Amino acid sequence: TFLVNASRRGNDNVVRFLVQHGADINGIDKDGNTPLSFACRRQNVDMIEYLVEHGADVNQENNSFRTPLYYACRNENGYIIKYLVEHGA
Repeated sequence: TFLVNASRRGNDNVVRFLVQHGADINGIDKDGNTPLSFACRRQNVDMIEYLVEHGADVNQENNSFRTPLYYACRNENGYIIKYLVEHGA
């Protein structure tokens, strides 16, 4: 989806625009990755918070059974880990 691609590329303004205009915040790419997964991979705190506040599923697994929390742990980012856990991960 356009939203997934914008998130993958770190284009925050496009992500916000698409969400505001009704894009599926939990849409996936061919590998099952969501915009939140890509934001966690990029350690993009502002985008992670934006997506979660707008209804992103913090527990959605990709085709490899990896969640956004997995990517936060892999990057050893304590703030993101705590944020995701506080929001249900």
